[in-house]
Amino acid sequence: MLIIIKPSTQKKHKKNCAWLLQQCQKREISYTIFYTTGHFTNDCQKITRLAQSQMRVVVLGGDGSLHLAVNALMALNCSLALLPQGTGNDFARGFGCSNSAWRNAIFSDHQVKIDIGQINSRYFINIAGVGFDAHVVQALQAKPVLSALGYSFAGFKHLLAYQATWLEGRFAGQQVGYHNLLTVFANHHYFGGGLKIAPKAQLHNGYLECYSMAAGGLVGNLYSFIRLLLRNHHDMTGLSYQRLTIAHIDTPNLLIEADGELVGMTPATVTIHSQALRFCIPQC
Repeated sequence: MLIIIKPSTQKKHKKNCAWLLQQCQKREISYTIFYTTGHFTNDCQKITRLAQSQMRVVVLGGDGSLHLAVNALMALNCSLALLPQGTGNDFARGFGCSNSAWRNAIFSDHQVKIDIGQINSRYFINIAGVGFDAHVVQALQAKPVLSALGYSFAGFKHLLAYQATWLEGRFAGQQVGYHNLLTVFANHHYFGGGLKIAPKAQLHNGYLECYSMAAGGLVGNLYSFIRLLLRNHHDMTGLSYQRLTIAHIDTPNLLIEADGELVGMTPATVTIHSQALRFCIPQC
């Protein structure tokens, strides 16, 4: 077993780390520990090398650590388990499971092949987006938040100053063009520290859920954000929803985020890899 740990001084994090190592010793499971450094390319390469000889990889961290692991493991055959330890934990939130359920999944044989998205050269397990969400991610790099509520507050604050950009592309073969507030490609339900943007998303149906939210000025943008907070956005005027397997964004120089990490700039091609990774699903 390869254990990927994002270093933390929080008591809960230390407690879960100690529990996992004790369980490995109790079950006579050999393990290797890798501590992330924040340098994506170097960490990704090292994890790939270490994981080649492992049967299972366990991530103790949040969405960013999970994103790192997915990109390192896509060419390998080991299974992936998660013990959520992040601030937002949006991917884990989509299962609605307790910490004990995630703990049990680490040593379970219940593995499901799940879909993995890709935007340009970067893979994502949860949600990728272009627009307002990417600008919030960029802002939070300089001033991280300590809670899921902090994500929502940061989103509201940065929304007031957000300048929408015209976006052109081809989604599922159809030409699109609009002033973009938010365009996301969702493999699972939540993003932004608890915003349930994609309630219909499924991890193993071979599709991404695409939500294109057109800008509507300050008042219109605030209205859209409130509807999103209230999970009442699906039938909103100005929102386009579709399931797709491929999309192209042609407009250049727009920020891209994936799983809450900045991953580059447009133009971009978005695709889905069906049943590409074996994931240890918790039994809630």
